Amino acid sequence: MIQKIVPIVASITLIGSVSLTVYADDLLNKDYIVSKIWSDWWHGKEDDGLVFPEASYKHHILTEWVDDNYGDDDYDWSKIGQLNYNFKDYYDELTGDWNFNDDRDGNWTIITDETTYHFNLQNGKWLMSDDNGNVIDNFMPFSTLKEDKTDEKPKEVNADDGNGTAHRVGENLKIEAETTAEVSEPSTETVSESSEKSSNGMIYGIDGVILAGIAVLAGVLIKKKRG
Repeated sequence: MIQKIVPIVASITLIGSVSLTVYADDLLNKDYIVSKIWSDWWHGKEDDGLVFPEASYKHHILTEWVDDNYGDDDYDWSKIGQLNYNFKDYYDELTGDWNFNDDRDGNWTIITDETTYHFNLQNGKWLMSDDNGNVIDNFMPFSTLKEDKTDEKPKEVNADDGNGTAHRVGENLKIEAETTAEVSEPSTETVSESSEKSSNGMIYGIDGVILAGIAVLAGVLIKKKRG
């Protein structure tokens, strides 16, 4: 009886482990989740993360939420659309009593019934502190500035050829390429001629050996005939 139970238990354990593996494989990558939710959620102005803290702080809230809850059974971590709604519900509840204030002079604060939160960049990090100067959170800068992807044509660089004559590097490269082509062509012909002469010499040498051999053989036959 015991011998029959052991394989059954092993099979159940194996099935359970396979189920967990499949679920783990279905989990979306955390960076992917953050990126997708952020692109759908953030519609604010372009912020330099080292100058203005708003985007950095809100991105920090999103990242922290994903890190703290990743893999939790309360959320389906295989569906980005559902996670998007889950996070927005969390954010709305978190900030429901907050008033975001921008004084248009580079200062951004969060005003609540209890205190006002201030943000200061120190040692490459944003520090969030209350009215009493107590630091309650810190996070890395995050910039929403769009990179300029305009393709720029290579600039023409003038160079001095040593004789006081300036020319464009592009032209110099072209001249060098043409010069190289002209020099290399005779070299190719020379090699071909040398190879041809060498092969012809070999043929002539072989023919000479054959003729010499015939002459020696003829001499031997004539000598024997006279004898």
